[in-house]
Amino acid sequence: MELHTAIDAYHSLLNEMVARETFAQLDTLIRERDMLVGKPRERLICSVLRPRFLVPAQLATLERATALVGRAIRKIGAAALTDAHLLAPYALTDTERALLAIDPGYAGASAFGRLDGFLSADGSACWFVESNLESPAGIGYDEAIIEVFDQLPIMVEFRKTYRAEALPHVQGLQHMLLETYRAWGGTGTPTIAIVDFATAVTWPEFEYIAARFRAAGIPTVIADLAWLTYDGRRLYANIPGASAPTPIDLVYRRVLQHEFLAQYDLTHPLVRAYADHAVCVVNPFRSKPVHTKIIMALLSDEDGPAASLLDAEERAAITQHVPWSRIVRGGVTRYAGERVPLLTFAQRNRERLVLKPNDDYGGQGVLLGWETDQATWDRALAAAQGAPFVVQERVPVPQEDYPTWTPETGLQITPRYVDSDPCVYGDPYTPEVHAVGCLTRIASTALLNVSAGGGAAPPTYVVVPRADA
Repeated sequence: MELHTAIDAYHSLLNEMVARETFAQLDTLIRERDMLVGKPRERLICSVLRPRFLVPAQLATLERATALVGRAIRKIGAAALTDAHLLAPYALTDTERALLAIDPGYAGASAFGRLDGFLSADGSACWFVESNLESPAGIGYDEAIIEVFDQLPIMVEFRKTYRAEALPHVQGLQHMLLETYRAWGGTGTPTIAIVDFATAVTWPEFEYIAARFRAAGIPTVIADLAWLTYDGRRLYANIPGASAPTPIDLVYRRVLQHEFLAQYDLTHPLVRAYADHAVCVVNPFRSKPVHTKIIMALLSDEDGPAASLLDAEERAAITQHVPWSRIVRGGVTRYAGERVPLLTFAQRNRERLVLKPNDDYGGQGVLLGWETDQATWDRALAAAQGAPFVVQERVPVPQEDYPTWTPETGLQITPRYVDSDPCVYGDPYTPEVHAVGCLTRIASTALLNVSAGGGAAPPTYVVVPRADA
């Protein structure tokens, strides 16, 4: 089936009255769940009236691409732990190297994460532009918004003619955490602490995930880093208002490493317990090589230090699904089979390139060449040589029509840019990975980011016509 047929069928159910009522229901249900984003947190995480739809052919392409590219990333990440040549481009500090050297007690640099990319409407093309394999947000948000859309009368009506299967996440996250805990050597049911700063704007997402874990019989708390203590045998979370400290078996680490190191060092109780094998930490403090933008350059460079690590199937998948990406530095590289001076090429091809800082998120520091004047681009390229930056070839960003309603404009159906971000869960014993669900972000600009205020995050459903309709 064709995607636009399902989209048109959904939009045919809308009129001014239905749109107004649907938005009112969305607004109420999302606010009840505190699923708000932005700084300050005041925007609905999803303000459009339609979920994202995928057809089976799209999902098949996404899952195969994720499995192969994700496997390649994990191979490179594992090799970088002991290969100074592979690790050199990351320009790690001594503290980062010390964290990298700590054995987490299980294999791999990352147990889970997310690949960010774009998927064509017919499923014939899929591009991954970033690897977020440290601690990505969105899993809890997405599933909470699925619950919201499942309650909307328009979805009930749509499901009379289409099967619409949501792509949930939290159960997959739970399974991955428990499997990794067992690979670490844990037994029984662990007590989990979701750890970040209490000021994190994603705290409501943590509360949703924690509630789901508890409902499944897994004791779970949410803890600020300042609430953790270590007595040499157990890590504890001192939750405000609790009658006693909570002993922790498994840390679901949501704090990003560079944010952690901006305030703490290797003497923090979490690091000491982690190094002593007193607590299982997921993801480990060695995920930077697979998380930052440099991994895309290592994947893409057929002459680079990682190329020999990959098998023919992985290399073919990278050619098909990873755009040309290079670390910004002097020297010669290959583009479309030809040897070119990298910096000169980047200067002359601004309109087809994106410039990205290696270790940042939320779209911060990203420069779209086609939206930048030449002088600004040249200055940015020159500055990028002093710190790890990646230049990447532009890929097609698909668009779909999405309906909105406001009192000022009424019902409007307008095109939005759409990305496709599958969650990646790794086998704790092998490099193999698989996709679980697909996070979707939409925006009116090509730089799609929800946390930075650049768009919305509708839930994703796989749709097929009902045979009995």
